[in-house]
Amino acid sequence: MIQTSQSLAEYSKRNHEFKIAIVKSLYHQDLTNSLEQACRKHLIASGVREKNIITFEVPGSWEIPIVAKNLAEVKKFDGIVAFGIIIKGETYHFEILAEECARALMNIALESNIPVIFEILTTYNLEQARKRSMGKYNKGKEGAFALLKTIKTLSKS
Repeated sequence: MIQTSQSLAEYSKRNHEFKIAIVKSLYHQDLTNSLEQACRKHLIASGVREKNIITFEVPGSWEIPIVAKNLAEVKKFDGIVAFGIIIKGETYHFEILAEECARALMNIALESNIPVIFEILTTYNLEQARKRSMGKYNKGKEGAFALLKTIKTLSKS
């Protein structure tokens, strides 16, 4: 997803009714906390009620899909945002985690017809993860924008 400077205000009509789930990995918690905070800030700024944004914490990115699947199945949420950090190491582990998490979250979205936004950062080093989770380039804002835009688009169909 490209960096967006678009205002979330255009999506504010009836946003206060939306119930949003955030599934967040505790691995690299300082970074996932920052992603979550940016997402919350922008959801609230666009009209989503703070009480309607619920965070679910999991140990690592691998556990995000099972929780997201459960949340999609109970049909209490209009959308889900997934935040995690996967950093390439010296083994093939990075590729397996990244591919399978992406595939699982896409399948959950397609099967449930509930948007599941993939903001699990897959980077080659910690510095890249920091740049994408803190400050100007925080992907939490993009996650909020993508979720609201997708919910609105689906509601038109």
